[in-house]
Amino acid sequence: MTQRLSIRPSKDLRTHYAQISAEAKQNPVAITVNGREDTVLLSHSQYTQQQQRLEDLQNQLAVYAHLAQAADDVKLGRVQPAREAFDDILRELRDDAK
Repeated sequence: MTQRLSIRPSKDLRTHYAQISAEAKQNPVAITVNGREDTVLLSHSQYTQQQQRLEDLQNQLAVYAHLAQAADDVKLGRVQPAREAFDDILRELRDDAK
């Protein structure tokens, strides 16, 4: 999803805010100060979508890290039968409940 970036000078914020706000609801708007991009405006929905996407990517990265650790464990022989693992977990839960 490629978005077109509008570029507007900062002085337009005072005189054309409604227009800039409407533009920002469609595409990000870069605000310039002295000819250099200074700030980018996004609509609230674009911002929340972006934040949600970042959170989703962070969650995926955490899963991949766990999978990589599990693959290393298997390569290095740090494994045990599932029945033993479940017995250990149940024993720890019983001990914590006491």
